[in-house]
Amino acid sequence: MRYFLSLLLLVLIAPVSWSQKTEQYAMEYSTTALEKVLEEVEKKFDIKYSYVDSIVVDKKLSLPFQNYSLQQLHAAIQKQTFLKIVQIDQRYYSIYDAELPLKEAVLQEVLVSGFLTKGINKVGQKITVSPQKMEALPGVTDADVLASLQQLPGVKSPNETASGLHIRGGTADQNLILWDGIRMYHPGHLFGMISGFNPNVTQSVNYYNKGTSPKYGERIASVIAMESSDKITKETKGTVGLNALNADAYFQIPLVKNKLGLQIAGRKSYTEQWQTPTFTALATKVFQNTNFKNFNRENRFEFEDYSAKLNYKPSDKTDLSVETIRIENDLNFNSSTGNTSTVNQTMAIINQGYSGHWKQRYSEKLTQKMNLYYSNYTFDYDKKQLFSATTFESYRKLNRITDSGLEWNLNYDWNQNLSFEVGYQYAGNAISHSFTSATQGIKVDLDQRQGFTTTHSGFGNANYALPTWNFQIGTRYNYFSMSKLNTLEPRIFIQKNLSDGFLLQFTYEKKSQIVSQVRESVSNDLSLENYVWIVADNHQYPIQKAQQYSAGFLYKVNSWLMDVDSYYKTITGITSLTFGFLHQYDSALHKGVGYTKGLDVLIQKSAPTWKAWLTYTFQDSKNKYDGINGNRYFAINSDSKHAFNLSFSKKWKHYSIAMGWFWHTGRPYSLLNASNTIASFNTERLPAYHRLDFSGAYQFQFQKSWTGKVGIAVYNAYNQHTVISKEYERQYSSLASIIQSKYVIKEYYSLGFTPNVFVRVAF
Repeated sequence: MRYFLSLLLLVLIAPVSWSQKTEQYAMEYSTTALEKVLEEVEKKFDIKYSYVDSIVVDKKLSLPFQNYSLQQLHAAIQKQTFLKIVQIDQRYYSIYDAELPLKEAVLQEVLVSGFLTKGINKVGQKITVSPQKMEALPGVTDADVLASLQQLPGVKSPNETASGLHIRGGTADQNLILWDGIRMYHPGHLFGMISGFNPNVTQSVNYYNKGTSPKYGERIASVIAMESSDKITKETKGTVGLNALNADAYFQIPLVKNKLGLQIAGRKSYTEQWQTPTFTALATKVFQNTNFKNFNRENRFEFEDYSAKLNYKPSDKTDLSVETIRIENDLNFNSSTGNTSTVNQTMAIINQGYSGHWKQRYSEKLTQKMNLYYSNYTFDYDKKQLFSATTFESYRKLNRITDSGLEWNLNYDWNQNLSFEVGYQYAGNAISHSFTSATQGIKVDLDQRQGFTTTHSGFGNANYALPTWNFQIGTRYNYFSMSKLNTLEPRIFIQKNLSDGFLLQFTYEKKSQIVSQVRESVSNDLSLENYVWIVADNHQYPIQKAQQYSAGFLYKVNSWLMDVDSYYKTITGITSLTFGFLHQYDSALHKGVGYTKGLDVLIQKSAPTWKAWLTYTFQDSKNKYDGINGNRYFAINSDSKHAFNLSFSKKWKHYSIAMGWFWHTGRPYSLLNASNTIASFNTERLPAYHRLDFSGAYQFQFQKSWTGKVGIAVYNAYNQHTVISKEYERQYSSLASIIQSKYVIKEYYSLGFTPNVFVRVAF
């Protein structure tokens, strides 16, 4: 610990010598992309630009070799591109298109550019991630979309997965994950160890954990909305890559100049053919406490994902697009039980969807957007034990979701300060699951459930911006047909600028959720996926509702940044099978409520070639259930009181490195007494968790039209093994164990030393 305290002092407090801004630098450009020029200018002069990507795309700059001042560079850029550059303060500049009307709010929009690293920006209460622009993050290979969010304070993954994000006391199923408007129900590969979304697709990821816009509903924790690019390139562009798990490719193809363009992407594992050290490390962690060992070509796990988007621009005021995505995971494993029988287990998880968008600009003030979407999720697990050619036992688990709907919204800019957004959404959800046991002579339905509901939602939001104030006030109304209930959900965001570098933020939001995951109540040998999606009926499974209040501040001075946010969140409608409390020892359903108190802190130091940041999260999450623990509150399973992250990234010439140390308190667990009943509810704590991650990359250029990148990432560099969860598994080995509960304690350990390498070529 003394070593890491010393490192903290060295990075954040000790005097550091860095180059001061100089008046002029030698530069030369020949039809160089403006975006690349701006990146180099930012580094040399220690400044930051704020601009919309669409206005700099396809812009080029040519300059003869000589020394240039910042003023001379700005003059050349404005002359050759017809863009305007406006200075906001001593370090920040805004770039805009002089031919388009400039609103005062544009200059105030981006609060922080390069939040943690390049490619992550903070805009009001929203954090926007551009994976294809991101520089190195500790332990993250190829800018994994969901794993990158775990660098932010308040975002946790108790089981060390990329997709199992627990945000401000919420569970993974309480995050609304959208890909071009398509609802995603299984956003990961390899049981969540990596994201199911190709990070090399040109896209932006909008993340909300507070003050969420009322156009987003359906979940009570956070929103992760991914939007692929609607640009039509002038020439074919592509990128292909390979890492220690999969190969991928992405192409942007213009079909009709400035009118029609196609984007296609694909990613496929080769883990079924070759088990690399990376896959072996991940499989060891994922399949611990199961009988899945020694993967090969016969006993295999594989994954793949594909996406495509067709953009059509019939006029300057009309944008049309259709999108599709498919994420698939497959497992096929054979084993033997002595000399008498063989066991075959198969699993297929598929999440696919389609969407269509229409955007119409009727005037400079009025814009309409419409989206049609369809999403389908299928989970199919089958276990068959063969005793002879005619004798067998089988167990099958199915979970299916069909989700489709319509979204329509209208944006109206009243003036430079005031804008409105109104909209309507219709959604239909059909969800079913079944557990079936069979032998050669009989078939038994152990559990079966079907549900269908439609939801009608209307929302309105007003954004009022003044020189030192910003108000966003709106509400959302939902009507759920299955339960015949309705909810009204106000949303408020208030921002006050006390000075150029100091602002306050206050938010309030109310949300509801009718689709969620519960832990299955039937014995299942495959404990890796022991949750099923269900739809609330307001009887056995009530609608989940949450309220959240937050208050914080953001302070920027020179190259320092501090972002602090405190919050209080309450939730109702949870059950003992949801919200992170794994209630394996009791098959009865208990209803409850919960709360979370928390504090998120970020301190960041930026320099032209390096960044250092410290994040700290305090979280106190407790639930109580009727008939459990004397109706008293106790900590939820994923509760971790304190979490630290100390990271550093450095870039020079074509090299970049990042290193991060992570520490958090252990999760709680319960104790059993001699009578095999609960002696205490989550009163004990597992050991503290910590690890060191590293990543590095080298970027090279074959010629002007080809670039390449190679890199390495190491997760848990010093191979720290920590117990991250302790579970009690109910045993059904005999009639006595069915009548009287009998349990086996299983400990799950953290991921060990995990290296990964990658190579990527773009053209």
